[in-house]
This record gives sequence, C-alpha cells and structure tokens, in this order.
Amino acid sequence: MIRVALRRIALAVPILFGVSVIVFLLMTVLPGSPEAGLVPEDATEEQRQAVRDQLGLNDPLPVRYLDWLLAALQGDLGYSTQRRREVADLLLQAWGNTAVLALVSAVFGIALGLLLGYLAGTRRGKIIDRVVSVFSLSGLSIPSFFLAIVLLGIFAGGLRLLPSGGANFHDGPIVAVRSLVLPVLAGSLITMAITARVTRAGIVDVLGADFVETLRAKGLSEFEVRRHVLRNAISPVLTTSGVQIGALLGGSVLVETIFRWPGMGLLVFNAISARDLLVVQGATLIIAVTFVIINLIVDLLQAAIDPRVRGAVS
Repeated sequence: MIRVALRRIALAVPILFGVSVIVFLLMTVLPGSPEAGLVPEDATEEQRQAVRDQLGLNDPLPVRYLDWLLAALQGDLGYSTQRRREVADLLLQAWGNTAVLALVSAVFGIALGLLLGYLAGTRRGKIIDRVVSVFSLSGLSIPSFFLAIVLLGIFAGGLRLLPSGGANFHDGPIVAVRSLVLPVLAGSLITMAITARVTRAGIVDVLGADFVETLRAKGLSEFEVRRHVLRNAISPVLTTSGVQIGALLGGSVLVETIFRWPGMGLLVFNAISARDLLVVQGATLIIAVTFVIINLIVDLLQAAIDPRVRGAVS
C-alpha cells in the first residue's frame, strides 16, 4: 500500500508541474494587462512601462514563470487591483464556501445514487430498475443551470419557502441549511445520476460472475453475498465519484452565479468580467490542483479496497 501511495504521488508531481505551465501560458495570451488597474486611463506609455518593469512583466517568459511558480509555492498568488486584496485570501474564502457546498452535494448525490443504483442492479428488469434508469437518464439530460432556475422560481419566487441565494452561516444551523437546499439539489443532480448508472452497471456485472454462485454454494447468506458484490462493484463508482467531487470543488459557475453563492465559480465569473487575470490564474491553478489531489485520494482508496488495483501498480 505504501508503494502504491508513493507511485501515485510521484506521478502527481509532473502532472501538477504541467498544469502550472499550461495555466501560466494561457494567462499570458489572454487579452488585458495586469498593470491596467494600477495606472490611470490617461497614463503615458512611459508610466505604463515603469509599472511593467516594477511588476517584472518585461522579463523573458521563462523568468516570469519561474518567479510566479516560486511565489505560488510560497502561497503568494499576487494582488488583485480590482478587489484590493491578496489573491490568495480571495481564493481561500471562495474555496471554503465552495467546499461546503461541494461536500454536501457530493454526500447527498453519491449516497442517493448508490442506493438507487444498488436497488436497480439487484432488481434488474423490474419496475424499480426502469424507474431508476429513467430518473438517472433525466438527471444527465437536464442541465444543472436549468434545474437551478426552475427550483429558484418554484421554491424561492413562487412558494417563498427558501431563500433565493447567498450563503448565510452566521445565523444558526437552520438558516445555513435553508441556504444550502436549493444549490445542493441543483448541483447534485448529475452526480446522483452518474453514480446510480455506474453502480447499477457494476452490480449487474458482478452478479453475473462465477464467484457469486460459489459464495451461495458455500452457504453464505444473501446479505453476505450482496456485501461481497457491492465491494467488488464499488471501484468504478469511486472513480466517477472522484471526478464528480473534483468538479464540484472546482465550483459550478452557473449554479453559483444563479444562487449568488460566494464560491470559486462566482469568483471566477466576476474576475473574467472584470479582466482580473491574476484571480483567474490563481483560481484555475487551485481548481486544477484540487482535481489532481482528489484523483490521488480516489486511487489510494481503490488500492485499499480492491486487491486487483494494488497488484496492477505494484
């Protein structure tokens, strides 16, 4: 298990390095200039060049990348002239809000998806299997932003049962839960649908394996047989769940914007609108790192659960 962890970590290092290079290069080709917010609109070209020299923007590209990378490794992602705050502080606050929404959405979506997929897989061809299949296909077909607008119109605009947006964690747990309900329902739909479909497929595949009949022949109860089936079918579920959690932690721009949730998605949307390139650069890097770390954790969990994975990488 330690060898698996070390190999996965060793593979993650060049991936993160490559991500940092791509993020930096993408930000250099985008329109707009980092010094625009530091000089007046009527500034002369000499004044603009002086600011660029001070920021190191006239240095060769490899030098600028190295300076940025070393600063980023120390937690310095620059200063947002539009927000008048350090980029790292903005990202830390936004990532925390997104993490709350993402984790609640992931737990809700994955748990319900596992339950529905298990029921459909163990009752293949029956009514509940067909209902779950229709439900999961609908979940994949309905865009999350459309569901967000519908939920907002019904429960916030029409019935006025839930708040229309914002994150309120300071007025007690009831208010916090109320502010989470609509974003979680909108954000977890795709996670729930994918988990249900993958779980069902895994259950059906494992139930057809020869070892299941062997377990029954040895006298194991149906509950013990189902437990072994679920353990063998969980590996692909972990893979898809890791991708979904990474996507949720990256921040859903449309869902967070619709519900005015102060997370990574809304921060990136506002930064792009304001041409705040340093915030966009830092947010893109954090989202990419989040994906890599989540997938690393999922790989380690798969190795811990499934001996076949450990044998494949040892």
